[in-house]
Amino acid sequence: MKHIITAILLLIFLLLAGYSIYQVTQFNQTPDDNQPVETHQHPINNQNIGDVTIENLKGEKLKLKTQLKHDITVINVWASWCEPCNEEMPELVKFDQEKPNHIGLLGMNVQDKPHKRDAFIQKYHAQYPMIMLDEKQMKQYKIYNIPTTLFVNKEGKVLKTYVGELNSSKLNIILKEFK
Repeated sequence: MKHIITAILLLIFLLLAGYSIYQVTQFNQTPDDNQPVETHQHPINNQNIGDVTIENLKGEKLKLKTQLKHDITVINVWASWCEPCNEEMPELVKFDQEKPNHIGLLGMNVQDKPHKRDAFIQKYHAQYPMIMLDEKQMKQYKIYNIPTTLFVNKEGKVLKTYVGELNSSKLNIILKEFK
């Protein structure tokens, strides 16, 4: 009897794990390049984040709104130890080189030691501005998963949030919505 109960519990566990994996793989899926990218209904959407004080990589404090110089700024929250962040970084570096003038790109590093953060930036030759987001700000913005990408207007209003790894195709589809 004990073996039957153990087998049933194991089966239930495997079914739940399989369903969870399925849900994660379906999140933010795009069937093809002509379909809209489903973005996350994140609690930060429609809120203004521009009035916060942040730190650049040199440890200097500045207002986030001074970094929001473009019609739309793509803010990517990343960490060096995050495998999806490593996968998407080459796409973001390429996007930075090809993006239109009215679009900005900003990296927000979280939960990294300075030497690991700097090595990550050098590894991918990221030339766009990078800032740091501390634990308090992550909780304030309810950013619990990385990578997370925010699409913010000049005034600091979060227009959309994408949770998960981005590629250039998904990025361009989302940006078309703001034209």
